[in-house]
Amino acid sequence: MLLAKDFLLNAVPYAKFYVNGVELTRNVDWNFHNAGNDVSVAFDSRSVPSKSVFFALKGQNLDGHDFISQALDAGACALVISKELKSFSGKDMQHLVDSLINRLVIFVPDTYVALVDMAKAWRATFNFPVVGITGSLGKTSTKEILRSILQQTDIPFYISAKNQNTFIGLCANILNVDSSCKAAAFEVGISELGEMSVKADILNPTIALITKISYSHISQFGSLQNVAYEKRQLFRNFKDKEIGIIFGDQPILTDANYVHPIARYGFKTKNHVQAKKIKISADANGKFITEFNLRWYGQKARVKFNSTHQGLLCNALAASTIAYFIKVPLCAVVKGIESYTGFDNRFEQKPLKNNWGTVISDCYNANPESMKAAISAFDKMNNNGKKIAVIGDMLELGDREVYWHRNLGKILNKADSINSIILVGSLVKYTQGMLLSDSSVTRVSDWQEAEKVLLEELKASNSLVLVKASHGISLDKLVAKVVA
Repeated sequence: MLLAKDFLLNAVPYAKFYVNGVELTRNVDWNFHNAGNDVSVAFDSRSVPSKSVFFALKGQNLDGHDFISQALDAGACALVISKELKSFSGKDMQHLVDSLINRLVIFVPDTYVALVDMAKAWRATFNFPVVGITGSLGKTSTKEILRSILQQTDIPFYISAKNQNTFIGLCANILNVDSSCKAAAFEVGISELGEMSVKADILNPTIALITKISYSHISQFGSLQNVAYEKRQLFRNFKDKEIGIIFGDQPILTDANYVHPIARYGFKTKNHVQAKKIKISADANGKFITEFNLRWYGQKARVKFNSTHQGLLCNALAASTIAYFIKVPLCAVVKGIESYTGFDNRFEQKPLKNNWGTVISDCYNANPESMKAAISAFDKMNNNGKKIAVIGDMLELGDREVYWHRNLGKILNKADSINSIILVGSLVKYTQGMLLSDSSVTRVSDWQEAEKVLLEELKASNSLVLVKASHGISLDKLVAKVVA
């Protein structure tokens, strides 16, 4: 955002602005450090970029006001606070005064309300495509594949960081958009009823995509129909010029009524963007890839994708559909998909230490559909050595958690290429009960025990290991122990 007089007065008209202890009014020149420049925002005093505005937010356990000095020392150029500076005393007060020389202080009744108001005001200045990405699974991967595509163009763009999809994360990412930007995309997650409507009003996307509807967080929403309804609220402000994008192979999305244009992607011929003639193979380095024909609004191209995971391939189709409406040429779409190599524990291939082989880390999260897709992709991968699946609990499935963990056993029974299974957690006891053979199965309570079992299994070379569970099972810590 621009740290500028007109923007700030419009965004937070109730605020008071101070520089060097003097209040700034509308009728005077505003001169201070980084005035009129693009700045970012920060909340954690331990990671404050230079040229950033530090919002002193109050959390359940910590108050950002207690870390103002650290934020200034780290490089913050302005503060948004709700406590008067005179509440600081002694050495802390003197250090604070010294650090604030020529820096803007924005005093508001509530820093969280100010964050939302500033995000809305900055969003209102955008005159370029604004993309919102939601769904039960695949949001982050879709966003990161879109990043890879846009990197092949000369379009100045902004993509929200990691999986920052909470209210604070959404507002922070909006405010971090540079004034020179020509396209921006944001991940939008929800965890309770009514949340999407509020976020849609903050973001006001011009293009919005729903990846898939699944049983993720079903305990909070009660039914798939409720999940689908909540996700569709990202379209709530759409008129006839905005574009909604949906996974066209899922009836719960395609059967809904929409009052705005809809674009569809998927594997069926009715979709505007499709993947056809799909073939799994290995590249020159022995890495598993998927080759497919991309059909993209009447155009075609052969693509080599660095994964065998059908869910990730679907996310690539989703990202390429967004790219179409940002007017990215097909050649950049193909190059971007082919350049994508994975992201942060989303079916990410990593080398095991001691030349033991390869681990596929897919332990950011898990639900029934993503678990099935991961096991299916893993089963199709050829390997000369042992194939080991480390499978943990799927959380937040509500009153059907027993059913889905039993169904997981049926899925594993069909994966004939897996030599050993390590089950981690308490709910996977229902999975174990459905397995046809118990001779190659070990169940443990946590990742530490799983590590001991896995290390014994890895004594053989050229192993291929899948690690998949909900984030709460902490299998990412297991992966960190065994990778090179």
